[in-house]
This record gives sequence, structure tokens and C-alpha cells, in this order.
Amino acid sequence: MQVIGFMDFRDVPINECPIKYLDTLHLILFILYKRAERCSNLNLNCMDLPILATTPLLTRNCDRNEVHKFFRRMRRIVEKLGGEIEIFRLGKLSASLSIEFGTGSIKVHDTYIVNDNDCEKVQCVTVNNVTTLYMRLIIRMSEKNLVVLNVPDIIVWLAKVHGLNTMYSALNFVHNYVENGTFTDDLDRVLEIIKAWGVNMNRDSFVNATLPGRRSLTALREILSTST
Repeated sequence: MQVIGFMDFRDVPINECPIKYLDTLHLILFILYKRAERCSNLNLNCMDLPILATTPLLTRNCDRNEVHKFFRRMRRIVEKLGGEIEIFRLGKLSASLSIEFGTGSIKVHDTYIVNDNDCEKVQCVTVNNVTTLYMRLIIRMSEKNLVVLNVPDIIVWLAKVHGLNTMYSALNFVHNYVENGTFTDDLDRVLEIIKAWGVNMNRDSFVNATLPGRRSLTALREILSTST
């Protein structure tokens, strides 16, 4: 198996198992990009869905053992870092990444997870008893003011409202930060979106606010950069 960590996550060959080409970080970015691209192009809702599930990977010609290995790797991340990983803190404002596993039913169109409403627009198949993985962004603005956002929902929203190029910039920003600990020009586009949500911060304040999460980032990078 040839895993290429530096491959652009948009460039996986069609109808090939992405696990064969991408390490864990790039695989997650690939899934997010492809879902947002498909949902935007087909005008599907695609909200409140897991970021990953076993069945869609199997339908992408992935070997069952490879898929279960990948999910074991994600479980190790949770075991090592905890179910909630702080990534950002600025005064009373903080953001954490929550990773949760579950088992349930999903709707699938082609190799993509969709929701019940989407099945009124496209053909869907229901698959039962699948392992699911959710990633949520938990934003605390004060002790009592809490917002929980499903990570795939954020990416799909970016694609629909701001376009695929902006959505890719946001994913590329995450890629460079997690893999290298660096901030590229993509940060400026991300800051524009944050300001549109009513949170005013500049580049320096954003970089300083990520310092509390650097310890978790180091451990996360070690795990994510390992081939599946």
C-alpha cells in the first residue's frame, strides 16, 4: 500500500480507495472536500451527518481490514487526546474539537452520505449497523453561552455560501496548521469569514489564541501523519 501524505487531497484517482493514497489527515480533508463539492453541485442539504462511516469507504473499493484499521487509529486519537481537544482560546472565547463514535443507520447516494431530505432529490440506499464518526466544533463565548457546530456542516455551508475556492482555502488552512504548525495566506480568508460572524480579530491575535492548543496539536500531528 502506497500512502502519499503530501498529495493534494483533491487529487485521489476516481474509483480508488483513498486510504491507499492518503494518510489520516489528508483522508479526512478529502472526505470533507468531496462531500461539500457534491452537495453544493447537486444542491443537497447534507446537514447533521457523520464525517465518516465504514460503508462509504467500503463502497470506494477499500478493503474491510483497511477501513477498520483507520477507525482504530481514530479511536487512538480520542484515547490519547480525550474526546474534546482545545484548539483556540482568546479571553472568554474558546473552541474545542469533539470526536465521537457511534453505531447507526445512514443514507448513501453513490458513495456519499446524505440525509433523509436529500433522498427526495436523489436515489438513496439505507445502510444499517454502520460505525460512524462525528467531529464537532464546540465554541464557548462565556460560561453559559455555548455553540456546537458539526464540522462537515461548516464545510458544506462554506462551499454553498462562499464557493468551492473559499471552502478549499479553509481546508488548506487546516492542513498547513495541523501538518506544519504554520499559517499561510489562507488565514486571511478565514479571518474575513470570522469577522462576518461578528468576531473581530487580526492575524496576530488569532495566532496567539492558538497557543493553548499547540500541545494537543503536536500529539495529533504524530498520529495523523502515520500511514493507515
